[in-house]
Amino acid sequence: MDHACCRSPYTRRCCLVTGGAGAVFLLLGLLVLVAGPGALEKKILQTMALAPGSDRLQSWLVPPVQAHLTGYGFHVTNPEEVQQGEKPILKEVGPFVYKAVTVKDSVDEDTGKENLEYNEDGETLTYRPRKFYFLDRSQSAGDPDTTFITIPNVPLLTGFRKIRDLGWAKGTAVNVIKKTGLGTPFINVSFSGLLWGYHDELP
Repeated sequence: MDHACCRSPYTRRCCLVTGGAGAVFLLLGLLVLVAGPGALEKKILQTMALAPGSDRLQSWLVPPVQAHLTGYGFHVTNPEEVQQGEKPILKEVGPFVYKAVTVKDSVDEDTGKENLEYNEDGETLTYRPRKFYFLDRSQSAGDPDTTFITIPNVPLLTGFRKIRDLGWAKGTAVNVIKKTGLGTPFINVSFSGLLWGYHDELP
């Protein structure tokens, strides 16, 4: 009895189907090998495009992950002793946690112009982000507006450093600096002032 492959009608059909499928997969493999990288890159870029009304644009405008800013301050508990040459004793104050919100598609209230525009090339867009910070009181140690800490007066100390080599004019410069701004080596400011800035006439 002859058991050679593909001799019977059934096995012959099986061999033909298998061979045809193999040829098709071989052809597809060659096509993917030749054109695959470019086609795949094009497809990825299409899915990542920030097209108007797309889900990708919406997730970019309103990210699913909420960004936070966490701040700590260090309160100098012995400023008088430090001025006498002793080491400072610091007390950590905080944390103060802020939710960071970035608005990318805002509208200019004066001109009515949108701050997000699609450019004429059809491939890029221009936008001006605006960032806002909102205090998360549930995650913060207190109210940053009423939490005061003693810190070095950096503008004053910087001014002293700049005039130390002035020679005969140093005394006059020292008096001017002391009378301008807050005028003491240590100042007491709120945490909000430390984080966002406080008024001082010295630059």
